[in-house]
Amino acid sequence: MRRRILFAAISVMLLLTLVTGCSSLPGSAAKTKHEILRKSILGNEWQMYQIRLTLPSGAEYPVLLKLAEGDKADGYFYLEKGTNVDFTIDADSQVYKSANLSSGSTQGVSSDRFSFVASKSQGSTYSLQFSNPANLKAPVVIFLNVIYSVNGELYVPLETTPQTP
Repeated sequence: MRRRILFAAISVMLLLTLVTGCSSLPGSAAKTKHEILRKSILGNEWQMYQIRLTLPSGAEYPVLLKLAEGDKADGYFYLEKGTNVDFTIDADSQVYKSANLSSGSTQGVSSDRFSFVASKSQGSTYSLQFSNPANLKAPVVIFLNVIYSVNGELYVPLETTPQTP
């Protein structure tokens, strides 16, 4: 009789895990989610990528953009949910950095336009990095639009997890 009860309890726990997913279990890390809204070719020289992403507290999300020297990238993002997020653009050197919310500042950004030209001194791969520091305790939802040369390539991660504090 005890075995049947134990077997039934384990079966129910496994079933709940499969149905609700591991994210509902205590202590599991929330995942960063992204949704590709649109990819388009604009004329002969440009392409556009639109992404909506959700960053739980403590998560980071890098978008990698590969450009040839002299290629230009333009873009903007805004928060659909949340008040602030850290945003940096890095290559071999830093192109842009918002105020660092992780250090206790409240001066992150809620929206931003950016534009830069790829140069040999910066390298060819740029990381557009969004960070939602753990001290904010709330998720943010970001709409991102990037326009870049048709010769360029844009990569989004399949899935990311929050950093451990």
